Amino acid sequence: RPLSLFCYQIVELEGDRTLNSQWDALSYLRHLGFPVADQNRRFEDFEDVVTFCVAWEPVRGRLNFEADGLVVKIDDFATQDRLGAVGSAPRWAVAYKYPAPEAVTRLRRIVVNVGRTGSLNPTAELEPVQIGGVTVSNATLHNADYVAERDIREGDMVVVKRAGEVIPQVLHPVPELRPPGAIPWRMPERCPVCDQPVEHVDGEVGYYCVNASCPAQLVRSVEHFASRGAMDIEGFGIRQAELFVERGFLHDVADIYYLAADQLLALDGFAEKKVANLLAAIEASKEQPPSRLLTALGIQGVGGTVAELLIDHFGSIAALVSASLEALQEIPGIGHK
Repeated sequence: RPLSLFCYQIVELEGDRTLNSQWDALSYLRHLGFPVADQNRRFEDFEDVVTFCVAWEPVRGRLNFEADGLVVKIDDFATQDRLGAVGSAPRWAVAYKYPAPEAVTRLRRIVVNVGRTGSLNPTAELEPVQIGGVTVSNATLHNADYVAERDIREGDMVVVKRAGEVIPQVLHPVPELRPPGAIPWRMPERCPVCDQPVEHVDGEVGYYCVNASCPAQLVRSVEHFASRGAMDIEGFGIRQAELFVERGFLHDVADIYYLAADQLLALDGFAEKKVANLLAAIEASKEQPPSRLLTALGIQGVGGTVAELLIDHFGSIAALVSASLEALQEIPGIGHK
């Protein structure tokens, strides 16, 4: 593929040279011959930053690459270090996004997917439409309240955008183009995967399948467990999760560690080298730190940052298991919920 890039960061610098700012780093990268974006600017006055951001919107349409906005950074590295970051988000930089392009297309039907926590999530199946150079045929509808508040119905012509110019999202219907007989949509009363009754708590947005044996939940849980931010098992994604659950190899995430070569070699597309690589990646995941394992378990509200907080405080998952509510709430950043 004919790929090209812009460089903007120096990860490690050897020798006597020191760089004190982002602007210094960009200048040094140019001096070394690396490609650096011509659009970078440095300002002393914040009002000039605002003026530039507003004026740059029409410019991005003339670029030979996609750009959904600008990133505004504090230039001085020492100030960046003092400000630090929240999780992976630096306090010294902010993205300035422009309105995403929109398109109108027909919503063929609303499909309900089951997430790893049992949440039922409505998704729009659309007549394919081009938005910002990408063909979109599916889009998020968030939740049942979102659909009801906007009165989105199957068969409607709907306005779609790519949120952040990435995730397709249905904004609202075009009522004057609604076909005769289109009826309001309702969340199903039974899980579309396992046919168990759906539960909904009054006052909450979510609808849930509470059947712990629901295959869809298991597939998503396995996918999350093996993902890069969790146990990081290379070569183990959603397709492998679906296949292994369908074949009965996995009944919970622990079964990943009992997969055997003879099981996998019997599957289409699984040759010896592929199986060896997958089993080696599974074995290597045992070296992940406890915070990664805690993240991988998929406890609601416990992502990577919270998992690290909990392990740093308690020292082990075993100690965390026996922690009281009071002990948990003593940790800065952990609330009652």
